[in-house]
Amino acid sequence: MKIGVWLRGLAAALIGGVVSSAAQAVAAGSVEPGKIKGAVIAGALLTAGAYLAKSPVSASESDSAAKK
Repeated sequence: MKIGVWLRGLAAALIGGVVSSAAQAVAAGSVEPGKIKGAVIAGALLTAGAYLAKSPVSASESDSAAKK
């Protein structure tokens, strides 16, 4: 798997987490910037963690790609 494809997938997951968490915070009635910022950060971290946990790139594949 190419690292560029993997990075685009990670970026898409982060953007999706940010947008959905911000939308959810606003829909719940939070209009304070601090609360929206907290929701955005939490959403980004959660989606990044989920993406990395289900990542199709194993440690051995990324090590061998780095050596090439």
